[in-house]
Amino acid sequence: MAPTPGSPARAWFTDTEVERSLDFLADSQCEDGGWPLRRSTRAPGAALESRPIVTIEALLTLRAYGRAL
Repeated sequence: MAPTPGSPARAWFTDTEVERSLDFLADSQCEDGGWPLRRSTRAPGAALESRPIVTIEALLTLRAYGRAL
């Protein structure tokens, strides 16, 4: 909802909520270095195509909040 500290949605959440969400995001990283999809897909190929985007979005969010990568 708030991928960067400057996002308009950032004001909707407390610092504690954001930190907890960032911890959850960081802990969700898979053994292969990527992040899992959080939404359903219609075919296995779609998941393979979408996973890199989810991984990049996770890395950008963590970096925006100053988290170690």
